[in-house]
This record gives sequence, structure tokens and C-alpha cells, in this order.
Amino acid sequence: MKTLKFASKTLVALALCAGFAQASPVVTQWSVTDTATFVPGSVLPGSNTFPFPVLSAGNTQLHWGNASPQSGLIISNSVVPIVVPTGVLTSTVQITHDNFPIPAATPSNSLSSVDILASITLQSLTPSVGGVEAGNIVFGVKFLETPNGGTGGVCADGALVGSGGVNTNGCADIFVISNNALNFPLFYDSDGAIGGIDPEPYFVSFFADGFGTLSNAACLSAGAAIGCRGFETAENQSTIADFKILITSTPFTDVPEPGTLPLMGAALAVLGWLTRRRASR
Repeated sequence: MKTLKFASKTLVALALCAGFAQASPVVTQWSVTDTATFVPGSVLPGSNTFPFPVLSAGNTQLHWGNASPQSGLIISNSVVPIVVPTGVLTSTVQITHDNFPIPAATPSNSLSSVDILASITLQSLTPSVGGVEAGNIVFGVKFLETPNGGTGGVCADGALVGSGGVNTNGCADIFVISNNALNFPLFYDSDGAIGGIDPEPYFVSFFADGFGTLSNAACLSAGAAIGCRGFETAENQSTIADFKILITSTPFTDVPEPGTLPLMGAALAVLGWLTRRRASR
């Protein structure tokens, strides 16, 4: 049975010198499932009655605002396990924001914050030598539905109304996400036996494509700290953010793709997932 454990470099070195250690097979491909849902109790405002945010589709969709077209956040999960080659940034989940005008008389009907729960399983695919490990991550989201005309002709991100880019059709809405998910250590042990073959280290990191560091004004307007990361969504359009996973044999140091940023915050759940067996070993 496969287990996760931390190994002492000193003991490994001594074992190698003694000539009785054998390295685990190097994993070149993984089978990963990543199923994301909105956490019902985290939705604000929380009446779950339209035109306030309403959950549907197994907690993968949130809609609010006008009856048609509705504003909303939609999570798209893969229906089958995803093959993740070691060292290759691979898409797992997409989130779409449908940004449509909200009635002026009811601006408070808009979503203001929600948590996203990502349930992840990971298993060696090539070579196929182990069982399944599972864990959860919670991503906190702050969302600001901005007035299309801004305030005094200035949008919440500090840009002028109609100044171009995401503010061409009116002020863009602001989506901020927080989580830190870089280089969580995974020691893959193909036999799990004491005195057996030595595990190989891997590192798991999580990213979001389409995200960037937002302006100070955008962060503060959304109730986040300066330097926050997220994306802005143009009025009367749908914007897609792509979540990705990276599994490496050495710690991540460089952004693997332009425009892709590591998620920021405190992914304690992932750390617990990857190290929980340490005490039992």
C-alpha cells in the first residue's frame, strides 16, 4: 500500500552508502480528480432566495440579480480523472463569471463572498504502484459587484469609466481569491514497508490561469489587502478562470506559464493532507 511520509536525508544517505537502499520507481504520470463546489454556509448574502445569490446544480452554480440574463459564478468540473504528467502544468477546474447588469434598486442582492471547496484525489498512474490519497482545500473568494457608472466617473479599480479594457462597457466587477498552495511535499512510497525501498520526493502546487495582481484600489474596494490576486470581469461578458495543478520532483521556483500565478493565502488543509501519516509511520 502506498503511504505518504517524510524521510530523513541523513538516513537515506547512510542507507545508500551501506548498499541496501533502493529508490522507488519514478512517477511520470498521475491520475488526479479535483471536484470543486461552493460551500453553502459561506455564501453572502445568505438567504438563498432569488434575486439574492441562489445555489444550484449540486452547489456548482450561483446566480443572482435579474431574472434574465442572470449574473452568476459557474464551476466546471471534469467528469473523469485527469492525467497529470510530472512537471506539466495541467488544468483541473474552470470558474466562469457571467457579468450582467444588476437592478439599480437592489445592489445589495449581489454576491459579496463565498468559499470554494476543492476535493482532490491523487494516485500514481505511471507506474501504477499505489493507492489513492485524498484531501480538501478551501479557497476564499471576495466578490464586488461594482456600479457600472462608477463613483464620480471613477471605477472601483481606480480607472476611469469607459477607459478601455475591462472597463469599456462600464466598470468591471472584481473577483479576489486567496490561498497559498506551493511546494507541498509528497514522499511517494511504493511499498510502505519499514526497511523497504526508499520513497521519492514530489511537490504539489496549485495555480490559477487568468488571474493577476490587482490594483491597490481594486483590492481595497473588494475588502482585500493590497497585493491581492484575482481578476476583473467586463460588463455584459462571461470571463473564465482556469485552475491548474503542478506536480514536480523538485520544489517549484519559476512561474511555469506566462500569465499564470500561484494562489495565495493559507492552504492548511493541503498541508495536513500531505503530511497526516507522518505521526503513524
